[in-house]
Amino acid sequence: MRIDFDIDTIRKNKLELLDCQIELILRSLEFYNYTYKFIYPRRGKSESLESNLRISLVNDTYEQILSQFSDSRIKNPIISNSDENKKYFKKIA
Repeated sequence: MRIDFDIDTIRKNKLELLDCQIELILRSLEFYNYTYKFIYPRRGKSESLESNLRISLVNDTYEQILSQFSDSRIKNPIISNSDENKKYFKKIA
């Protein structure tokens, strides 16, 4: 069976995001998980493994981001929106 996403490659990534961006990612993962579980049509047993793997991957990603976000809110100070920090973020709106 061929899975349409890569589960073998691990690469360390670091993103610096606004709190609202993290919240958006978490909500998107929740919506994706709901959509895939309840709306996406089931098409047979051969895709069952892929579906379970995909849902598991989304759940694990959600939990990982939520955990890091919670830790960040406790341990890291709020970064002011100074000119020095604006280089990290593109203009919103």
